[in-house]
Amino acid sequence: MAAICARHSISVGRPVMRPLSQQRTVRAASAAGNGVAAPINPQLLEVLQSVANGGLTPTDGAVQLGQLVGQSRLGAAGVAVERAAFPEVVWGATKTAPQIVDALHRIAEKQGMAAATRVSPEVAAEVAALEPEVVYNEAARMLTLRSATTKQQKLPGSVALICAGTADAGVVEECRLMLQNCGCYSFKLAESGVMGMHRIVQNLDAVKAADVVICVTGMDGGLASVVAGLVEVPVIALPTSTGYGAAFGGVAPLLAALNSSAPGVTVVNIDSGFGAAMAAWRIMKNASRIRQAFASKAN
Repeated sequence: MAAICARHSISVGRPVMRPLSQQRTVRAASAAGNGVAAPINPQLLEVLQSVANGGLTPTDGAVQLGQLVGQSRLGAAGVAVERAAFPEVVWGATKTAPQIVDALHRIAEKQGMAAATRVSPEVAAEVAALEPEVVYNEAARMLTLRSATTKQQKLPGSVALICAGTADAGVVEECRLMLQNCGCYSFKLAESGVMGMHRIVQNLDAVKAADVVICVTGMDGGLASVVAGLVEVPVIALPTSTGYGAAFGGVAPLLAALNSSAPGVTVVNIDSGFGAAMAAWRIMKNASRIRQAFASKAN
């Protein structure tokens, strides 16, 4: 055991605790060397002081530190405000108005924009009474709150939003609004399903010029396959629950998209306008990063 510890530099004794004044000196020196301010969290400092004084064992101190770190990352509504580079959105269907307001505030403070999806008009009215700055889009069933001090970043490029029919208007609007909230420009081709192919053909140059194409379709779900055969850009199939009995509430277009003969079609969940928007955002975000990398090399 001693040989193993010596070889791997493992300490099996009690942790060596520096005096708190020495810890401050080390922290300040590190911060000065990096040119970064080192704010002190009073609660963390209290735990460390208790361990240094013998009031807490190192094990108990580690548990309390873990709890404090968890509290700083999660709000009362379980909002992960430190998720890596991905827009955090509140699922509003199962939350109360106070929970939604609390979550929106926490998210907007961190990322400048906060949204809650699937919010009923009744709950939206309660939220607006608590926070007048929220904006509600009834068609999308989405609440949006923006920070007054944060300027929204716009991503280069565009998303073509091809809609099979007006019956899918709510899903389309959720997708369009989420794209807008994430800084993605989108344009819509309405009534352009399989039976409206002439509208797609008339606007084919614009569709081909887009960076991403989202096909919103119910019924037989054939739109995504047809469009994917016409363009080279990424195509996202957004199946909807629109259709008669054998459509099985969107299962038929979902399976049709999954079994598309056009390779590489991305498929999201039924009626998930939010999911389609996020898939497009990922593509747009990475395309923007690649453009910036090439531009910096060119300069």
